[in-house]
Amino acid sequence: MAPILTNVLPAWVVMLAGALAVTVFAPEGSLFQGLVAVLAAAIVVAFVLQIAFYRAEGLVSRLSLALTGNVVITAAFAIVFQVLAQIQ
Repeated sequence: MAPILTNVLPAWVVMLAGALAVTVFAPEGSLFQGLVAVLAAAIVVAFVLQIAFYRAEGLVSRLSLALTGNVVITAAFAIVFQVLAQIQ
């Protein structure tokens, strides 16, 4: 499990850090746009890490795991943004 975490965890960290930055710094009207931009950056980070530093063997499974985690994190933040918007 350790190799998967070292391969995939940096992309998830970029997504979490970016989503938290959007939550803190983005104006209310552009939360979702900021979240989509962070998702795009996290996807680029995942591709660059996998292509530059790791072997071709298992590339698809590592990328799938990284991208699935990024999408789940994005969905969780989007749900939180939507709930908070309804409360206000």
